[in-house]
Amino acid sequence: MRTGLWLVLRRKIFWPLLALGLLNFLFAFAVVYIKAQFTAQGMPVGGFLDQVMLTGTGRAYLDFMFFQSLATMLLLSFAGSMLIGGDYQQSGLTFYLSRRIGKRHYIVGKIGAIGSVVALITVVPALLLYIEYGLFSSSFQYFLDSPRILAGILGYGALMAVTFSLVLAALASWLPRTAPLVMTWAGLFILLPPLAEAFSAMREKSYWALLDLPRDLYLLGSWCFDNLEAGSENARLAEAAVWFVPAVCLVSLLALVRRVRAVEVVR
Repeated sequence: MRTGLWLVLRRKIFWPLLALGLLNFLFAFAVVYIKAQFTAQGMPVGGFLDQVMLTGTGRAYLDFMFFQSLATMLLLSFAGSMLIGGDYQQSGLTFYLSRRIGKRHYIVGKIGAIGSVVALITVVPALLLYIEYGLFSSSFQYFLDSPRILAGILGYGALMAVTFSLVLAALASWLPRTAPLVMTWAGLFILLPPLAEAFSAMREKSYWALLDLPRDLYLLGSWCFDNLEAGSENARLAEAAVWFVPAVCLVSLLALVRRVRAVEVVR
């Protein structure tokens, strides 16, 4: 995992994409800081800033991490091509497996490297905002009153890291070239969501919306932050997403394992 993560970090294209993905974090960080300064000076502008961007609430962290995950999509497509696709194009997989590592270790390492990239852009910035908001509060009571927010950040981040890493690893193993991988990845997360919404509207069945995987994760993240209204349509979709998302992860894992097992290694 460490080798794969270092392979991504040392590519020059990674840093501009990372900077682009962190623009939302810098904006949120500035809003929290400005609100704290105005509140300390007794200026009633906190409500206006909350209209611009909610701060300190579970919904704020949920929306922030969701937008961060969207910014991560482009970066992940290149990461998958470098970490896994390159191993198939340049016979790197055969080299790795001929050493003292098994196929299971290879799979876990690659998934862990991709998941680390997801956590770097989603979980780490959210935790920094959580700490910043707590430190700029009048007391440390914010940390004591909001344990569900911390659990939500970690839970939602884990869901995104595991799901995206499994789906991307499976796609990269079957589509090792960069162009087909990027096009398929874009189709899954850019073209499929509006198609899912259109099918749901035409057939008047909301379960078609489950094809929108980022939205499924958003609904599960809402449950992690305790931000779902009981009996609402989102709550019903979240109950279905509890089964749909693990099914997608299982299919992706089986596809990845089958692809890796097909490689013959002579030790």
